[in-house]
Amino acid sequence: MRRMRPGHRRSGPECRAEKRGGASGVFMVPLAVDKTESCTMTDSHRAPGPGTRPVGSARSRPGMLRSLHFIVFCADLVVLCGAGLGLYHVYGIFDGFLLYYVGMVFAVAAAFVTQATVLKLYDWRFFRLNAARMAPTFWAVLFAFGAGLLIAFALKTTNYYSRLWGVSWVLSFMAYIVVSRAVLMGYFGFAERRGYAARKAVIVGAGEIGRDVLAHFRKFGSQGIDVIGFLDDRMERTDPVVGGLPVLGDTSRIEDLVRTGAIDLIILALPWSAYQRIAGLVQAFAMWPVDIYMAPDCLGLRFADRPVYRIGGMHVLSLKDRPISDWNAVIKRAEDLAIAVPALILLSPLLALTALAIRLESRGSVLFVQKRYGFSNNLIPVYKFRSMYQDKTDPGAATLTQVNDARVTRVGAFIRRTSIDELPQLFNVIQGTMSVVGPRPHAVEAKAGGRLYEEVVAPYASRHQVKPGITGWAQCHGLRGNTDTEDKIIARVEHDLYYVENWSLYLDLVIILKTAVQIVRGDDNAY
Repeated sequence: MRRMRPGHRRSGPECRAEKRGGASGVFMVPLAVDKTESCTMTDSHRAPGPGTRPVGSARSRPGMLRSLHFIVFCADLVVLCGAGLGLYHVYGIFDGFLLYYVGMVFAVAAAFVTQATVLKLYDWRFFRLNAARMAPTFWAVLFAFGAGLLIAFALKTTNYYSRLWGVSWVLSFMAYIVVSRAVLMGYFGFAERRGYAARKAVIVGAGEIGRDVLAHFRKFGSQGIDVIGFLDDRMERTDPVVGGLPVLGDTSRIEDLVRTGAIDLIILALPWSAYQRIAGLVQAFAMWPVDIYMAPDCLGLRFADRPVYRIGGMHVLSLKDRPISDWNAVIKRAEDLAIAVPALILLSPLLALTALAIRLESRGSVLFVQKRYGFSNNLIPVYKFRSMYQDKTDPGAATLTQVNDARVTRVGAFIRRTSIDELPQLFNVIQGTMSVVGPRPHAVEAKAGGRLYEEVVAPYASRHQVKPGITGWAQCHGLRGNTDTEDKIIARVEHDLYYVENWSLYLDLVIILKTAVQIVRGDDNAY
């Protein structure tokens, strides 16, 4: 679950659904009365009372909405091919190469259809979402025209095509995409206001899970689905109105609702442990032309915003993703080397002068090597310029540094205030034990309010899921220096976890720029 920046609210996740096949059959399996367990939800997830406006009505929608994704697909394909061939005739160039142009048009169209299928642009389950975002459609367009260019290059036929024609074709089709999607979203808004844009659904199970499923629909928006009510085979134990929606009867009413066009979606909101009852309902409903979805159980609702992956022939719910892994880890490492190596070369005179100043002021080593917690909670040697007298250094950081600390030398005070003492950690970055940006590594005996950090903050170890950094999201927000109170380390860990779960190259750039500005302005916490 992604952690949001303190003070920011999370927008609702997009509702994703996958069509499941059910067993065939026309007979009704007797259903046992199962004792359901309550799902504990916060007040914000509770369904509103009976006075709340219903989610949807039973009014049927126009038939065109049932096939709108097919209509748009055909229109897009016609415009794509028509624009290519039409512009060829408009410009009237290369008249002797008509077959080449026709071949290119069909090649681009085939590539567009292929990519649109991969991205599920016209899948009815994601159609409205993709129409609103438009970015996936643009990616499919760029892929299609890129594939056409690659084919022409491979066949050595690029000289046969007009650049003006190609650019005009791309721009005209993209302009069509923008206009058509804007019109489409306007139509969706009009249809929704009229009450027939959404699919009509009924929730089977008016218990606690059913109430929570309805609350999720309301919390995250309609998502193109109107719930018209509940069905429950335990009418004697069920209120006539649940969450402001009526209980329409028992499951035998499905036939009437389907025949009259009142619903085209059934959502089973039953405990997953009642597998015999669920299997019987699926078997009984399979003969009707409706989609059947299985709503999450208590645990599924708790992690409702997590993605679903297909592994080993089955779908699994990802409760937590490893941060900065796979290609992201490669990109992060390339970023570190691209910054650390040039920085060491450019700053080498400053490093040499600092080492000389330290050596001239006090006896001892120039570098101070301290064991700190790194990636996966392993201890790593962290390099710093020595800023204290040699006999007063504190390798475990058991004693916090104070303002005007007697252990700090004059050179040490300057390099700590300007953060020059951290520059040797560029060698850590090159070694691979640290990153340029990441949660700052802490010493093994560091304390907040007299208690070890891991004793103060329960998820403290989660910040070690990534490599520690020379600077981080907490540091560029002024959360550095002495942790004399528990609140300071709590705030620092919150910012660290936000970085871990929201990493991007853009965020790293923002942190580096903020850190640079902070160094120029000075920081009262650096001492």
